[in-house]
Amino acid sequence: MFENKQPKRRLARLYKVAAIIAKEYSEGLGSIKQLVYAKRDKHPRIQALYALVNTLYQRKDEIQRLLKKTQLLESESRADPWVIKILITELLYGKKVLSGQTKIEQTIKGYEQIFKAHLSDSIEVPVKDETVSTKPKYVRVNTLKKTVEEAIEAFTDEGWHLIRHSDKTDYNGFIEKVAALKDGEFMVDMHVPRLLIFPPRTHFYNHPAYKNGTVILQDKASCLPVHLLAPPPGSTVLDMCAAPGMKTTQLAAALTNQGVVYAVERDTKRVGILKHIVGSSEATCVKIINKDVLDCAKKDFPGVEYILVDPSCSGSGMTERSTEAENKDLARLEKLAGFQILILRSALTRYPDAKRVAYSTCSLHPEENEEVVRQVLETNYNFKLVDAKKLLNSAWNSFGSSDYGEMGEFCLYARPDEDLTNGFFVAIFERLEEGEQNKFLNNRISNFKNTYMRQTSGKSVG
Repeated sequence: MFENKQPKRRLARLYKVAAIIAKEYSEGLGSIKQLVYAKRDKHPRIQALYALVNTLYQRKDEIQRLLKKTQLLESESRADPWVIKILITELLYGKKVLSGQTKIEQTIKGYEQIFKAHLSDSIEVPVKDETVSTKPKYVRVNTLKKTVEEAIEAFTDEGWHLIRHSDKTDYNGFIEKVAALKDGEFMVDMHVPRLLIFPPRTHFYNHPAYKNGTVILQDKASCLPVHLLAPPPGSTVLDMCAAPGMKTTQLAAALTNQGVVYAVERDTKRVGILKHIVGSSEATCVKIINKDVLDCAKKDFPGVEYILVDPSCSGSGMTERSTEAENKDLARLEKLAGFQILILRSALTRYPDAKRVAYSTCSLHPEENEEVVRQVLETNYNFKLVDAKKLLNSAWNSFGSSDYGEMGEFCLYARPDEDLTNGFFVAIFERLEEGEQNKFLNNRISNFKNTYMRQTSGKSVG
């Protein structure tokens, strides 16, 4: 005789997918938006996914305190901790109700009054409301599928009104127009001509242009490194830290799919995201390599002329991680800077055909930016730091720290409050021509190195 079994109750897919995204974000696999968009085939409610994960990270300190006080993760050790965090977020800060009948949802609901009691004993921490953000929405036209002119025409046909700004010397006036964009208005960026700018509350989740890959959601600051690297069609380019792939597809667009982009990523999970983004953009010139780029050299990527170095960083410039800019973890910064120095030196020494190298981070900390540039430049005989402002060919206001003198002036920052973008840093290096010198070479270190080499080369072994 068969027993009558109750149908298995399943957790809502929204919560499962949100938990996966939250975990991947914690591992640095991309921004929340990038990860949400990459999972849109897993769950169509992109806006709900983003809201849940974003709220979780806005409230992460409070949620962590609740978990510590209740020891919920210890008592529910068999449950996915990220599912628990997502469900707490929904119960306390989202819909404020869990309607499912799964065991874990019933468990979380059982803690509701305990959570609220602990929260009432805590000091309320103001949380930035994403809905009132003044940062505009940036979309890069994927010129592998449609020209900028065609994209502008398509948006105007939908009823959007183009606001023009033609004076490239008037950056402040440009920023004022961007900040004043109203619903139904958009602009073309004055620095990155393939970039369109829309009002802050514009949503592209369900827009046909986003769904078919005609436009790519990419912050302006993230576009600057490739824009300044400027590889022409037919070039051979190396993207040393390629995932999630926004800059990789921007490189392919710059090449018009003529030439090759070696997109290197050592993390297998991130390679999956990279393949998805590259494939949806029709970037056919991209070759994806799942390998540690520090184990690579000229033989792996022959003829490389342009290199993008956009390594892991603190992410302190990302507006959705704004608290990281205020709270420096010096030990972590030192570790990150060590890796950043290593990978930038690799770019400047292992590829003899390289003409130009772009180094960038989404950090506002000098330890990851000017200090990395200084340490690499002071021992380099083959490259010089070039003035990023001159390459930009338009007015700009934010540059490196005056503590680094002319070296700082040559580096470019994007700052959220001033430039209405995420925070970013960019430095551009070019190979020295015959007779040129690296003005930032540290001669004392160089002389010591040369003396040491002469002394050791004369010694016999044995």
